[in-house]
Amino acid sequence: MFKQYKKEELIHIWKHKISVWAYNILKILLFIGLSYVLLRPVLFMLSAALKSREDLIDPTVVWIPKHPTLENFILAFKSLNYFNAFKNSLIISIIPAIFNVIACSMIGYGLARFKFKEREIIFALIIFTLIVPPQVLLIPLYVFYQRFDILIIIRLIRGEPLNLLNSYYPIILPTILGGGLRSGLFIYIFRQFFRGMSKELEEAAYVDGASPFQTYLRIFIPNSIPAIVTVFLFSVVWHWNDVFEPSVFIGDFDKYTLSLNLANIRSIITGGTQIFDPLLILPPQYAGAILVILPMLIFYIFTQRFFVESVERTGIIG
Repeated sequence: MFKQYKKEELIHIWKHKISVWAYNILKILLFIGLSYVLLRPVLFMLSAALKSREDLIDPTVVWIPKHPTLENFILAFKSLNYFNAFKNSLIISIIPAIFNVIACSMIGYGLARFKFKEREIIFALIIFTLIVPPQVLLIPLYVFYQRFDILIIIRLIRGEPLNLLNSYYPIILPTILGGGLRSGLFIYIFRQFFRGMSKELEEAAYVDGASPFQTYLRIFIPNSIPAIVTVFLFSVVWHWNDVFEPSVFIGDFDKYTLSLNLANIRSIITGGTQIFDPLLILPPQYAGAILVILPMLIFYIFTQRFFVESVERTGIIG
């Protein structure tokens, strides 16, 4: 009876170990598969960017170049006007991100902590802005910034409205009022985060004589660092990668961003001609794409821990 019991116990232990091993192997295979799907395009671009002309026409060369070269990176660097475009990308990424944090946090605080009749309607309209494609508003926004005025005040002072086209103001100004790129999502993040904060903190601040703005500034903002980090990082990345708004409002090449130069790199390399030689154009295009995403990769490496923790605490999924 004792031997039978030990045998059954041993079988149970081995079954448990096998199930654990199988589960771990499955996780590893799933991780490798997902990593391959995500990294393959980047590795393919890097491989193509390092290939010389001889490698491109050699059918035996698939991934590893036989004659690796940096000429494509040099050509892409010059075509992108990299340093100047990098500066422009920083301007329309960092400044709107800061204003998005300020404006969207205030709007989210008001929607989360104040009770008024129109609150749900306003919040529904904010969420609706996420559904409306930006192309729908292209013509009205273009005309608006071409003849920019505030209640006819500018016209009375200058005699004519301001023309804000070919500048960064059409990209920066909406973020000041919580109407910039993806601002509806940022307001939602702050609203949900502020709704989850303890009501006792707010009541204690009011008892101590704090006004609603002081409560927001001294109580809610210091405790909303995860939401602030999430919104700031998302805003920086989306503005960095955005091509639509800069292509509409900016016409001066010296004010182009990296993403906008990358979208036009073919015409930049060929001088605007219709000649298209894949051996001449594709490798610098891939090299340019790597140069454009490289700052964001470095940015993510240094902020990965804060970003993951912030996403977990704000409850963003997907």
